[in-house]
Amino acid sequence: LSRQLYNAVKEAGGTVHWGGNFITIEGPRFSTRAESNVYRAWGMDIIGMTTSPEAFLAREAELCYAVMAHVTDYDVWHVSEEPVTVEMVIQTLQKNVRLAQEALRVLARNLREERQCDCEHALANALITDPKVVPLATRRRLALFLDKYWGRYEP
Repeated sequence: LSRQLYNAVKEAGGTVHWGGNFITIEGPRFSTRAESNVYRAWGMDIIGMTTSPEAFLAREAELCYAVMAHVTDYDVWHVSEEPVTVEMVIQTLQKNVRLAQEALRVLARNLREERQCDCEHALANALITDPKVVPLATRRRLALFLDKYWGRYEP
């Protein structure tokens, strides 16, 4: 899915980079210069306020998931750039929304149905709890995800 999304963004006319490190921070807020420099020292390429929770949940649900992160500013580390303002972010965000919409149209047109990944088996080696100790109500709530590994629960 990531490769297909990458190609869709390129076809939609966007500048796209493959890979990179993303750190999720609490927001909404802008980083301080000290925070921004720490994140860069850690090797982070993008600082954002979303993505990690969604990626974790998609993995646990065995869904294919790809991130289309649209950059709005350089953050405060880039001293030759103007300090980030809300107006700058909104203007760039509006442009990014148009690009994202077009990229998704391209992706939908070209999306292959067959999976070329192991996402659908992500939980196969992740479940360590004995299913016999999981409460019935919990088993029922998670049946969609776990029955294929634990079997249908019959009390």
